[in-house]
Order: sequence, then C-alpha cells, then structure tokens
Amino acid sequence: MAEQESTREKIKASAQEVFVERGYDGARMHEIAERAGANKAMIYYYFRSKDDLFESIIRETFREMFTSIGNLWTVPFTEPIEIIPAIVRVHLQFLYDHPHIPQMLGREMHSGNPIVARVIHQVFEEIGRENLSRFGQLFSNAVKLGKIRSVDPVQTIWNILGLNLFYFFTKPVIKTMWKTQCADEKKLLQIREQAIVDLLLYGLLPRQESKKSSTAQK
Repeated sequence: MAEQESTREKIKASAQEVFVERGYDGARMHEIAERAGANKAMIYYYFRSKDDLFESIIRETFREMFTSIGNLWTVPFTEPIEIIPAIVRVHLQFLYDHPHIPQMLGREMHSGNPIVARVIHQVFEEIGRENLSRFGQLFSNAVKLGKIRSVDPVQTIWNILGLNLFYFFTKPVIKTMWKTQCADEKKLLQIREQAIVDLLLYGLLPRQESKKSSTAQK
C-alpha cells in the first residue's frame, strides 16, 4: 500500500513539473511517466486521463490546504490578531511544500483553463467556506468590541493570499535582485512571515481619527 501511494505521489509530482513547463495543453502523459520512473499504463492505473490527473492534483492539494487552515480552529481563538498569524504561517508553509502549485495554477488560469476554477470552487464549497464564515464572525465580534477597525474580512483574506503568494510567483526576480538575502529560503520565509503579520495587524488596529482630523485642521 505504501509503495502504491509512493508511486502515485511520484506521478503527481512529475505531472506538476510538466504542467508548469509545458502548460496543460502541451503536457504529454509519456513525459510525465518518464519523469516519474513509471510507464503510461501505470499512470492510467491511478488516473483515468490527463484531465483526471490534473483535477486530482488541484483537488487533493486544496483539500490539504483548507483542512490545514480548518485545523487551526481547534484552538479557541477569540480575536483576529490571534488567528491571522496562524493563517499566514500555515499558508506560507503550504506554498513552500508545494512550490509548483502557484506557477501551475497561475499559468492555467491566465490561459482560460476552466478546470482550475471549477475544482477549486468545489473544494471551497465542500470544506473551505466554513473557515471563511468563522473568520468573518470573529472579525464582526472584534469590531463590535472596538478591538479592530471595521475592515472587510474577505479583503483581509485576499491580502494574506496576495502577500504570501508574491514571493512564490516572483521568486526568480527576487533571487536575482536580492541574492544574498535569498541564500537561506527557510530563514527568508520566517522573516517574510513576520513582515506580513506585522503589516496586517498594524492595519487592523483602531486609529485615532479624531486626533488626525484635529491635527489636519491646524
């Protein structure tokens, strides 16, 4: 059983590399098989078609991500400033563990491949939407108590996604411009994580609008 799972994962990993390099339309099953050290028959043993292989990669990867974020709620968080650092950390770790996913999905979404949006939407509705509802309720309660400004929780999630994904989408450019800082990627991501958390939490803090207004009038 473990050997079968290992072969299946090797096929998925090789497929991701090929999908990134060739795109979905240009990917060929024989090349995926060669990289995985398998044969085409073995691929079809685990996956019915290229569509099935591509969909399985997206579905299983996003189930893993949404499940990891959902597991955070086993801790009784009471404020957004507690859950946000945890979400940033889990998402960054997810991207680090799946380095081909951002490029693969970005390429296919821009090419208009309908599989990506359809499968992600299905997984989100299945296990992801509940996480967003919990997040929104936490924000609503914190706003009522005056602990954070009245900000849109969905926009905050988008900010987390954008700030986290930036490094992984632009890694070649960043490594060219800041080669020394990128020598140790794990350390770099720890620094990046803290910078993102600091920026997000500062944006949530209540602002003394009245003092700003009075200063501006002077």
